[in-house]
Amino acid sequence: MQFVNIRELSRATSKYVKIANEEDEVIVTRNGHPYALLQKIDGDELEDFIIAKHLNLNNDYETAQGEHQNGKTINARELLNQIEKE
Repeated sequence: MQFVNIRELSRATSKYVKIANEEDEVIVTRNGHPYALLQKIDGDELEDFIIAKHLNLNNDYETAQGEHQNGKTINARELLNQIEKE
């Protein structure tokens, strides 16, 4: 793991992105404190990251659990029956 301050990162961005991609994670510091993290990511990891961090899946899951427990949902068989009736 390598550390770089934000000023040095701005001077040599390509260098540190390359290090993060080919060698190891780079922790960016600001005023001596951790500020950001550069790390390698591929397409599959990006998809997982976006789903986990930006689609509120955990909140949606908890909402769905609550709806199920309160009888506000139906199972797949009931749904298919409703669709067939329409």
